[in-house]
Amino acid sequence: MRPTGLGRAYYWYLGAQVVSVGGTMMGYTALFWLGLHVRHGGGMALASIDAAMMLPMLLFSRRAGMVVAARRSRHVLICTQSLQAAGPAAIGTLLAAGLMSIWILVPLCFATGCIQCVDVTARQMFMLDLTGDQALRKGTSQYAAAIGLAKIAGPAFAGLVIAIGSQAAVFFADAGSFLAVVAVLCWLPDAGRGLARQREQAAPRRFRWVLDLPGHVQAAALMALLVGGFGWQFSVLNPLIAQNVLHVGASGFGLFGTSAAVGGVLGSVYSSRQKNPGRYEFIVWSGLLGVAECTAAAMPDAWAYDAVLLVLGAAMQLFAVSATVYVQQAASREQRGPALSAYNSAFMGFVPAGAFVVVAIAATIGTRWALVLPGLAIAVTAAVLGAAASRQAPAVASGNPQPHNPRTAPP
Repeated sequence: MRPTGLGRAYYWYLGAQVVSVGGTMMGYTALFWLGLHVRHGGGMALASIDAAMMLPMLLFSRRAGMVVAARRSRHVLICTQSLQAAGPAAIGTLLAAGLMSIWILVPLCFATGCIQCVDVTARQMFMLDLTGDQALRKGTSQYAAAIGLAKIAGPAFAGLVIAIGSQAAVFFADAGSFLAVVAVLCWLPDAGRGLARQREQAAPRRFRWVLDLPGHVQAAALMALLVGGFGWQFSVLNPLIAQNVLHVGASGFGLFGTSAAVGGVLGSVYSSRQKNPGRYEFIVWSGLLGVAECTAAAMPDAWAYDAVLLVLGAAMQLFAVSATVYVQQAASREQRGPALSAYNSAFMGFVPAGAFVVVAIAATIGTRWALVLPGLAIAVTAAVLGAAASRQAPAVASGNPQPHNPRTAPP
């Protein structure tokens, strides 16, 4: 049964994104496997690739939020989705020509990250345009579940293609997959809530803009920093675990991503049946993720590690959905752009620092400890925030987050 507020435009967009994300996950799997084996590749190369893709989110997220808020999100997405196809096409071409090295790969990843900085916020705002406030969680969860199905097939299929030596073909498939989204976006009319935002509104203060947000939005951003920046570093750690700890090849490495994606689908299906998130929910899921990450470090075999990745994938998806929806509903309409920018900057912008930290931990005291230490930090912080929130007066009514002021109440 379709959730209230979702129409044909939503499902056309969803179908196109399934095609695109399937290609993207193939590309990501090939990218990090390439980083391990390209000239001058290795653990630090993996961290450099991850840093190059995520650093723009930290540097330019504030400006990206202003750009998206001032324009129709559909128009922004047409531009960003078109530009994102150029990155994997360039990598595939250089790889096929035998010209690829880490010194070329990292700048290409940085350019891609600059585009994604705008694209992520635009996709979040466009989802709100398509669903409205009341159906935002159901629409976001259904979107995540469908995208998760594409993520299941993508890494495993990429691993098989890499194993037979056709890495360039994976990147060309990734580039072509963006065309489906561009075609659908060009065909769809502008959503009713997708009118251009006020261009004349004052820019957020450079350093104080995060402090101007509601307190619980700041808490969500803090947990996003720990979870996204330091806890969810499996794009860097999984190749090291596959090669140095569990001793599996490209196919086994691809199954790691598939296991996490299956867990993500299960988490998204569960989330689609829940009410709008309160201020405690994202704390609970982040705490579960931290505990599961510590557990993953103790797994002796690939199948056991895959099993824990199922739990990690579910916890990650439940955290991401509940935190993203909560941030949009706890902030006023005028603050949604800056609030999403702060959340995205924390969730993805600190990945560069986290990548180098976990690689340094893996190189000095062992790869398993690169899972344990971030997991402990997440679990302890979630416990502290949960205890602090429980001492405050109840601020949740009928499953909806308490707004910062009366104007922020969801309709």
